[in-house]
Amino acid sequence: MMRVNLLPPEILERRQAERRSVWVIVAAIAVAVLLAGVWGVANFRLQAKQEELAGVQQQVQGVQAQADQLAIFETRAAELDARRATVKAALGGRIDWAKLLDELSLVLSSDMWVNSVAVSEATGLSLAGYAIDSPDDVPDLGHKAIAKGLVRLAELEALSDVWLASSTKTLFADQDAIQFSISAKVIPPAMEGDAQ
Repeated sequence: MMRVNLLPPEILERRQAERRSVWVIVAAIAVAVLLAGVWGVANFRLQAKQEELAGVQQQVQGVQAQADQLAIFETRAAELDARRATVKAALGGRIDWAKLLDELSLVLSSDMWVNSVAVSEATGLSLAGYAIDSPDDVPDLGHKAIAKGLVRLAELEALSDVWLASSTKTLFADQDAIQFSISAKVIPPAMEGDAQ
């Protein structure tokens, strides 16, 4: 069977245009709903991120307040470092005479005694005194007590160029003794920059 349409072509075109316009309106509504949904989701995410940002900013403000309270310690640490540097610069090359004399008392043997000690940065160290002349020293040519004292003095880090200026056999307090005179240079402690 064959269909015959008796409507004029303008009416058919108008009906087709109306159907198309309905589909265009439906598509426009669908696109508008889709855009509204995307905008709503984006707006929801934006709100969540803004709330998260506000929370983080509050935390930052709290931590900054704590850091501001503790900044005094950082300032004091910097002041302390500056003072230490000043003390090092002032005392860096200073010779610790008490330590040097204490080390001298430890290294000199019990068979030596010192009558005079003179120390200065310019002239160094000079010792004068007596040592027991051991009767067991056979043949009686050596000055073992003096030699032992020289070796011990030379091992001190604060001294260099240890020399025996004089050494003679003599009587002291009715016993055989050796009168001696020793000189040495005093080495100032190395500065931290010099050690490198």
